Amino acid sequence: MNKLSNESISLCQPDKTKSCGACCGLYNYLWGDRKSLKEKLLIRTELYRSLKGDEEGSVENYSRIIKAKEPREKLYEVIYNCEFLGFVDDENKKVGCLLHPALNRGKDLRYHSFYGQTLCRDHFCPSYQHLTGQEKELVVLIIDDWYLYGQIITDIDIVKSFFKEVSDMAGETVSPDLVRFSPKLKDIGFRFFSLKVRWPFKDDRKRRFGKYFFEGWEYRLDKIDYQSIGSQPSRYHQIFLSLSSSFRNSWELREAERQVEKFINDFSREYIKLTGKR
Repeated sequence: MNKLSNESISLCQPDKTKSCGACCGLYNYLWGDRKSLKEKLLIRTELYRSLKGDEEGSVENYSRIIKAKEPREKLYEVIYNCEFLGFVDDENKKVGCLLHPALNRGKDLRYHSFYGQTLCRDHFCPSYQHLTGQEKELVVLIIDDWYLYGQIITDIDIVKSFFKEVSDMAGETVSPDLVRFSPKLKDIGFRFFSLKVRWPFKDDRKRRFGKYFFEGWEYRLDKIDYQSIGSQPSRYHQIFLSLSSSFRNSWELREAERQVEKFINDFSREYIKLTGKR
């Protein structure tokens, strides 16, 4: 991968291996597993291409077909699921807007979308502002997968918490330059962030986006009830919230801490080895 300028990274479309469609409602489906979402996106992409979507009537026809075809299976009504989200590359590695001018011979058709041309073009998620340049670049370097990337790059807490723990152990801010040329660091980081989709302590009783859930049109911050299991809040509390955690007893909490700590320790030790400090 070529060296990135972390001040100019597009978190939406960072490179040829992945992209993010979270703000378009990609993860706002009851059936939000990789297989289901990929099938949905493939159907949309193939239909759009078959209808020659750069023509006005075809775009409207496409929208009617998709809205009639797709079941209403949203997690939250307050979040809009845009029907124009599909794959924007031939390898089906990048999700994005089918109405974007790059896919329609320079013509911007996003005024057909629910949010409209201006908002779709000018909106930037909070990660652009709240993640540091190094944090952005590290996530882009570590994750080459559209399904996981969108869930992590929009979760500020898990990104900041992980790299803070590692930086504290290493005695310095994690350098993207070291990670870029270390397959082992990338692998450890990828496996840690993959907890987002295979976390054994995820609370399936609530439909959550990390630490957030909605009551009607209002979003709320969830909590972890440590008191009920006779424990103090964990040092990895922010990570556990991001992973939508719930613990039935203190053993589960200790096991969750052990799993997270192992990734932090493994990453830190390998990083320190590469710096030559110890």
